[in-house]
Amino acid sequence: MIICGAIGSAVLISGTAIAQQTVIQVIDLSEKGMSTEGGEATLYRVRNTRPTICKIDVIHYGETGRSILEFEFGAKLNAAEAREYRYKVPLAEDPHAKPKLIKAVTMATREGRETLQKEFETYKSFFSASDLEKCLEG
Repeated sequence: MIICGAIGSAVLISGTAIAQQTVIQVIDLSEKGMSTEGGEATLYRVRNTRPTICKIDVIHYGETGRSILEFEFGAKLNAAEAREYRYKVPLAEDPHAKPKLIKAVTMATREGRETLQKEFETYKSFFSASDLEKCLEG
């Protein structure tokens, strides 16, 4: 699954070449006790960037909404965003319900940077050290 987000256009384009993503590892968040309705965290290596950038995309599904987090990093966290969506009616009532953005957090504020850095450290810890190293090696 590829989640195309708002931070993608800012960081993932190197010159005129569009960056390509290679999946390194996928974590089932239900197994981590973080998502009762399902969710996953995906580690990507982003190609065509110098220096090499890695990306973690996280999605939590819920009956009344979903949350999406995106983190781009190299030696440190470069960019991050969290978005929370809610459905007008539960999906059980309308499986085609469109979600509405109710909250977005970016690194533009100190509070946002602190919150997203903590979230980043949590999700990053789920991935194996060897896969994180492989990602950063390019």
